[in-house]
Amino acid sequence: MSIAISIIALGLLIAFHELGHYAAARAVGMRVLRYSIGFFKPIFSWTSKKTGIVYQVGALPLGGFVQIKGMNPFEEGAFEHADSYQTKAAWKRFAVIAAGPVANFALAFVALSALYSVGNPVEVNESRVGVVSSGKPADRAGIETGDAVLAFDGEKISTWDELAGRLNASPGKRVVLLVRRGGETREIAVTPEDRGGVGLIGIGPPTTMVRLPVHEAVGAAFGKCVELVSMTLGAFGSWLTSDDTKMSPVGPVGIVKMAASSLDIGVAHFVAFVTYLSLMLFLFNLFPLPALDGGRCLVLIGETIARRRLNRKIDAYANTVGFFLVLGLLVVITFKEIVFG
Repeated sequence: MSIAISIIALGLLIAFHELGHYAAARAVGMRVLRYSIGFFKPIFSWTSKKTGIVYQVGALPLGGFVQIKGMNPFEEGAFEHADSYQTKAAWKRFAVIAAGPVANFALAFVALSALYSVGNPVEVNESRVGVVSSGKPADRAGIETGDAVLAFDGEKISTWDELAGRLNASPGKRVVLLVRRGGETREIAVTPEDRGGVGLIGIGPPTTMVRLPVHEAVGAAFGKCVELVSMTLGAFGSWLTSDDTKMSPVGPVGIVKMAASSLDIGVAHFVAFVTYLSLMLFLFNLFPLPALDGGRCLVLIGETIARRRLNRKIDAYANTVGFFLVLGLLVVITFKEIVFG
């Protein structure tokens, strides 16, 4: 059930991205031909008598798309009809392209604002187990949520930072934890998994729910969005300019697994993860690569500066090549995740 809900959530995030393009296109006078949630043969379809727009749900409800008249430069009437994408001013085309990523940022901001208002789980620096992942070393050893860890290999500890640090430094090494559960104490032996030289047993820190007034929640949510985007860009920049191999690309399979794990922890954690994922879609789509929104925006800026349109054949070729490169990368990452885990 957690996996199914996570797949649907991922699909809705992409569909919301496309909804941004849809809303902006209609706002600037472009004709929208079709809006679809999902791909392949429609299992539901409805055509508006007022606008002629086809609304549909595809057989594969993972993502979606919006079909705007004239987006394909070789489409009949693309450069002649007044309601075509190609005949609109550059700023209007830019607004339509940028609206997709902006929609993802806006969704993350609203979701975080609501989460901070209702109650946001904040980590507490105590040597207490907040969550135990099923099937991991901690689970197999008998460690349970709520256990207070008093000592690590006979040495007293009192904070999560101490516990996590000692575990991370003990990959593949059997350690003994002194645990208090209820009014009893017991020793539990566990061997951390070796994940790239880091010891992990599948536990998370304890959390407490923090609720903010609406005006504070809005400010905190915006600040958090900016912080997450900045941190991700910084990590990506470090990965490009150094030998740090700890950062690795994650595909749909990995994303669904992480989303399902966060849902197992609790709804608030799931909402927080989906919010982060929406911000990652915002960032990814703004990369200045052909076929991505960032690449199209870059071309529009260049056209505005040069005061001339890019040759339609070059435009179409670049976007086609870019699309297959992105698709190929996605296939490789997905294959690696399925085969090697």
